[in-house]
Amino acid sequence: MINISAIYPNAAGSRFDLDYYRDRHTPFAEALLGEHGLIGLRTVAGVESLDGQPPAYWVISEMHFPSREAFDQAIEVCGTALFADIANYTDITPILQISTFADRT
Repeated sequence: MINISAIYPNAAGSRFDLDYYRDRHTPFAEALLGEHGLIGLRTVAGVESLDGQPPAYWVISEMHFPSREAFDQAIEVCGTALFADIANYTDITPILQISTFADRT
């Protein structure tokens, strides 16, 4: 299994509509990608840095797929619709990262 992280940096002057992301974009992504191998999706929203300053990241979402191939196929089919929705909740281009699970469980 692999993890695809979508990371939204909290750049000065950036906009991020968490309500839209949580209530509209995430269910939209789950419905689209669920038919193409998505195992699970988890999102964490930044609250603040340890020093009380604004968070470094607005949101970090993790999408779990059985393989890189499954993710690539899902994005080939659904990517245009998913990426088109970004403008509805942010003006930030997300950083996408592929990871494996490194825990010992």
